[in-house]
Amino acid sequence: MTTSQAPTPPASSAPSGIDAGFWRRTAPASLRGLFMDIVGYEERHPRTNRQVETASLTIPLILSFGDPFEIALGHRPTAENALPSFVAGLSRSPAYIQSNGRAKCLQINFTPLGARHFFRFPMDLLTDRMLPFADIAEADLSEFVRRLEDMTSWEARLDHALAFVTRRMRQEAAQLTPADHVLARLMQTGGRASVRTLAMEIGWSRKHLAEKFRKDIGLRPKMAARVIRFGQVLKQAQNSHDIDWAGLAIDCGYADQAHLIRDFAEFSGSSPEAWRTRLLNGSAGAW
Repeated sequence: MTTSQAPTPPASSAPSGIDAGFWRRTAPASLRGLFMDIVGYEERHPRTNRQVETASLTIPLILSFGDPFEIALGHRPTAENALPSFVAGLSRSPAYIQSNGRAKCLQINFTPLGARHFFRFPMDLLTDRMLPFADIAEADLSEFVRRLEDMTSWEARLDHALAFVTRRMRQEAAQLTPADHVLARLMQTGGRASVRTLAMEIGWSRKHLAEKFRKDIGLRPKMAARVIRFGQVLKQAQNSHDIDWAGLAIDCGYADQAHLIRDFAEFSGSSPEAWRTRLLNGSAGAW
């Protein structure tokens, strides 16, 4: 099946400044409304690596085969935040990630609809949380991970993972809800569609839409719209050499540059220029 709610895919290579191998399989075209890709990541040298992931509409499942990441939402992580395999829900906060140069993992990047279909539970259970994989793994998923652990090459792991996820997604049709329609409309409009208008389209009150949308997607519709709009800014900024932040803010639907700066602080933990510097210079100065 296809939908228009697929977020912008993650980066197609290891983060700048981190010495790591990176392997990737994209989802079949017919399933990209459910998941975008599957990534293998393996750090090569012992050293402290730091990354910051901005707020997005991607729900990742991380399966660890090496030392765990230390990861926290909205603040710098410590050893107490070490997580092996886990699934991360949607959040308005950036994720701060630290590893010791021995991290090795496979990551499956889902859309909200795809995660709901794959895990078979509502997405509000994941909001602002990272759940250990062991807490949600049914027998079929546990066997899937056991087989991955027995494999010695990334090519074999990625082939097996792609086949498993594709098969699981196609076992039955994903159940679209009115919330999925609203998210698709927000994606189509770059987050600019009126939530009031969208509620009227599906015959719900704004309050009822907010409750059901959070259950099915993981955020409330206005917050999702803000994250979508912010994602448009990042996409354009990544492809530009000389950035006119004030002009970019207006182009993406912000009232002014100050409005954009507030969203940068909330969703990335930094100013636009600090984010740009981090993008260009790699992970060394992540925080």
